[in-house]
Amino acid sequence: MIEFIIIILVGAGIFLATWNEMETFYEERAGEVRNWLDSFRSGPEPVHVESTGMHAGAHLRLLLQITLGMGTERSLKAFWLLTVLPGAAVLLTLFRKIPFALAVLAALLTAGLPYGLLRLKLQRLRIESSREGEILLTELLNNYKICYFNMQQAIEVTARVIEEAPNSRKLLFNLSRGLNTAGDGDRISRLLNEFRMSLNTSWGNILTNNMYFALVSGMEVTEALSDLAETIKRARKVDEYARRENNEAGLILKYLVPVSYFLTAAGGIGYFGLTPEKFLHYQFGTEVGLTWFTISGVIYGAGLLANGWLTRTKLDL
Repeated sequence: MIEFIIIILVGAGIFLATWNEMETFYEERAGEVRNWLDSFRSGPEPVHVESTGMHAGAHLRLLLQITLGMGTERSLKAFWLLTVLPGAAVLLTLFRKIPFALAVLAALLTAGLPYGLLRLKLQRLRIESSREGEILLTELLNNYKICYFNMQQAIEVTARVIEEAPNSRKLLFNLSRGLNTAGDGDRISRLLNEFRMSLNTSWGNILTNNMYFALVSGMEVTEALSDLAETIKRARKVDEYARRENNEAGLILKYLVPVSYFLTAAGGIGYFGLTPEKFLHYQFGTEVGLTWFTISGVIYGAGLLANGWLTRTKLDL
């Protein structure tokens, strides 16, 4: 016990004696990491394309821009590496150990996880933003009137003051930043299309159209925004009345399935005389064990993605 206390005291002394050097080292490394992360966001302006008729690269860049704020060519290359390398590693690991079709299926699911996670993040962003619609429309309408019906100023002011709707605030901030450098109607249209895709709701489409008319032609859209805000308010009341949260299926999928697997392993070791080495051998060292583990993993991964996609719904008209 005394030796342990002495070791702790010596370690604390060394830590305090080198604190300044450690702090300097941390600041230097942290700066390098920040610069490396910024390199994914810097560079040429991300490509803004229409949501229909886009090719795969443009679609992925737009998806990266909306979900992560990274729409550069470098971030696109990093995404492809995160897609191809894990899938290839899974395929090489399982090749000739389980049926080829199952190995390919597991590799494809692994390769599709980055895209699936981005789509899931986009879906959650849309859901959270849709439930902030009433706050967004109310604040935007008030600031639109205060700014003497100047939509660009209203968007900028709303992005600064809206606090109860963090997702909408982020969308408005990005839109405002782009509008400050937009020079023509086509550029404004592309920025609003990105805003529309981030919401992907009927009321978001209506709001985007009114923004476009106000920004490009100077049309006053007070009445349209007021009607839309009232409609969203009524839709929220109906949604709160009709929606019934049911998280049991999600909890079973997320926690009970992996817990059951570990309990199965513990039961085999504790009650059927298996050693951990034998269990690992039968599970991963035989074709049957590895095949069924891969099947279970594929079903579990697909179930998680489906559960994350379907369990929550957007607030829409």
